[in-house]
Amino acid sequence: MGTSHFQMAEECFAMRERRAFCDRARSDRAVGLWAASQLGLSEGAARVYAESIVAAGVLSADGRGGFDRVAADLSRVMVEVDAIRMQYTAAMAEAAPARIETAPALYA
Repeated sequence: MGTSHFQMAEECFAMRERRAFCDRARSDRAVGLWAASQLGLSEGAARVYAESIVAAGVLSADGRGGFDRVAADLSRVMVEVDAIRMQYTAAMAEAAPARIETAPALYA
């Protein structure tokens, strides 16, 4: 017998969640690299910093950990929160161009 409607719905939900997770991780990485340049980090340090931003996003229950960490770090160099939001908006659009209209507003 084939897959039930319920099983297909569960699989679809799981696939959307995986895709959203990957899109957020890509966005955190991209914004982390941008933030590293604002902080004046070297290329190697920038990669490490970007991965720490991804980890912060993964570890937070609401997915905002990367944003919150970048905002805290960039407040020291006077980067406005709106500039960070713009970077996340651009990164999310690049990570999920066809899905951006339906994405939840995590960074509002």
